[in-house]
Amino acid sequence: MKKALLALTLLLSIAQFAQARTVTAQGNGNWEDASTWAPGAPANGDLVVIPHGKTVNVTSNVQRKTWTMDVRVGGVLNFVGGGAKLWFNSQSVIFVYPAGKIIANQNSQVITLGNSTVLNGTNQGITISGPSAAISGGGTSNQAAQSASQPVNSGFLPYSPSALPVQFIAFTATRQAGDVLVQWSTATEENADRYEVEVSTDGRNWTTLGSVRASGNSYNVRQYSYTARNQNGTLQFRVKQVDLDGRYTYTAVRTLKAAADASVKMTAASGRLVLTFGSELKSATVRIMNSAGQVLQEQKMNSAIGQVLVPTSQKGLCIVAVLTENEIAATQKVVL
Repeated sequence: MKKALLALTLLLSIAQFAQARTVTAQGNGNWEDASTWAPGAPANGDLVVIPHGKTVNVTSNVQRKTWTMDVRVGGVLNFVGGGAKLWFNSQSVIFVYPAGKIIANQNSQVITLGNSTVLNGTNQGITISGPSAAISGGGTSNQAAQSASQPVNSGFLPYSPSALPVQFIAFTATRQAGDVLVQWSTATEENADRYEVEVSTDGRNWTTLGSVRASGNSYNVRQYSYTARNQNGTLQFRVKQVDLDGRYTYTAVRTLKAAADASVKMTAASGRLVLTFGSELKSATVRIMNSAGQVLQEQKMNSAIGQVLVPTSQKGLCIVAVLTENEIAATQKVVL
């Protein structure tokens, strides 16, 4: 019964905090020290995240009895010294992710949610391991462990973390001159920490180019982008999604062939755009745009090689782009 109540409460908690401000520990430090957190110290209604690899110490009696808090521990929440306590209201919840821990080593170290004490430290020491969570009403047990993985004096119960913390709905990589624009979108995010953009020349050895901070928890479509500078030749790109507890997944791989600008020549003659392809491009699209980027004309070709004539009624200075399924193969300004 307790596990069923916990599961229902956790689902409601995720929805409740989906639009909350996320406060993340940016380094090891004290809970009450604003410099520990980004963008600032935790406040009422916040989703508080301690990422994998970070330790936050509770060294005093932090009583916020009227605050509703969602605390997510992917690293370590460590109670230090006598009288170290956390106290939030009955609507609050505390998650411990699979690699996370809560450590208490004195009798007076306590976590209280509403009127329920969910952690009661002992001088022998208590470590709460994940995946587990505590809600108001769970209470502590002095008789036996709540689960095989949790100690006595703990109101934390196990939960099953989501197998797919992020749902990707789009991922593209396109050339822009000598750079590559990597874009991706997500439909949902749960406990996501960051995205790392990786590149490879052989599909086996991968290099991380940079990272983008994730929204953390979201049930709306989120769009992300990263510009990889000075990327030439045939390359493969993927995005690595890293969870708050250190777990990770990958997108599919997108392959970009070497840019073909030098092998595509563009001229205009007698109401026609003349394209000369030095090598074959399959599934090519010719797009004629004005200076504002508005598409004026578009023509698709299954295969383009040699000289290709594109009839057009457009006049004046235009931008012509040749695209394939994976990249912008060539762009040029042409007077038609």
